Amino acid sequence: MVTPIPVVRGAMQSRDLGEVQELMSRRYVEHRTRVVGSAERFVFRSASAAAGPLTVDQLTYQAGMAMVVQPFTSLVVVSLLDGQIGVTAGRRHALAGRGEALLYPPHVGLDLLMDRMTYQVLQLPLSTVTRLAARAGVAEADFRFEAMTATTPAGNRQWLATIAYLTRLLAGSDQSGIPALLLDAAIDTVATATLSVFPNTTMTRGYTPGPGQIAPAAIRRAVAFIDAHGADPITLDQIATAAGLSSRALQAGFRRHYETTPTGYLLKVRLEHAHRDLQAADRTTGATVAGIARRWGFADHSRFTAAYRAAYGQLPSHTLRT
Repeated sequence: MVTPIPVVRGAMQSRDLGEVQELMSRRYVEHRTRVVGSAERFVFRSASAAAGPLTVDQLTYQAGMAMVVQPFTSLVVVSLLDGQIGVTAGRRHALAGRGEALLYPPHVGLDLLMDRMTYQVLQLPLSTVTRLAARAGVAEADFRFEAMTATTPAGNRQWLATIAYLTRLLAGSDQSGIPALLLDAAIDTVATATLSVFPNTTMTRGYTPGPGQIAPAAIRRAVAFIDAHGADPITLDQIATAAGLSSRALQAGFRRHYETTPTGYLLKVRLEHAHRDLQAADRTTGATVAGIARRWGFADHSRFTAAYRAAYGQLPSHTLRT
């Protein structure tokens, strides 16, 4: 049985700057805050949602604010809904306004100047990104972000679409929580978007030689591990460890022997599980295609339907009815 991850939500409103500073220091990192201009109209609002390691907050400062922030050790990206922000991180400076995203560089102190901002904040362990970068050939010790804003307007739009998806995912989950596989897929989506949107050393890495000969037995071990753990939120690194290969070698081996990726094979296994659940389900008990798809990590109903039809020649709704 796939265990759901609970969504923890919270909200507050305050006019007390000291209370707000204490809350934000607990939630993120230590920082000092002061109001720029008149503090009489200062109002702070916060609405947060967290599931596992993923947190998305929506914050409003109804005043100009100046902050001195201690270094983050996590991945933190802000998306502005209103207002503007200026950030100084060491020798780097960046500005962002409404409809723009900005990444706070980890491991460096920040000076922020905010003008009546409403914004969303995504926070995840930095390791979710560095692990993905390692698969691209950049070791954790060599990985760094090289700018705070997106490389292109299209990249900025990609990030805003990603944060909108996460907001819907967290807001739409009932008291039973988010299926672990769905949350795992969402976190992987965030990590992938981060590396493709914000300039980093995976974009400038040099040529890396291929993994060489890969024993078929190692790929068979990987397949057996995936088959046995399709219901679990397993990672590429765990599959590679089970196979006794590096992540790059594992991916090369799957392309060579199965003409797909390890993730592609894992999705195939989960699609088979969803197919069996649809066959066994009873609609009179409240079973739905969307619910079964979410249970197995498929958040997008249309994509699940297309993949299911391609694999089984009929709509999942037909399988559920018969």
